[in-house]
Amino acid sequence: MSIKLRTVVVCHRLRENEDSIRIISARRASSSEERDYWSQR
Repeated sequence: MSIKLRTVVVCHRLRENEDSIRIISARRASSSEERDYWSQR
């Protein structure tokens, strides 16, 4: 969730040799994605 309490979809990559996560993209979740997220939570 973002600071404004929006559900977001994030694509990321975790590098094995580093302690960092690289964010590739982030976008607001569609209505169906948001519904799926909250129903499984």
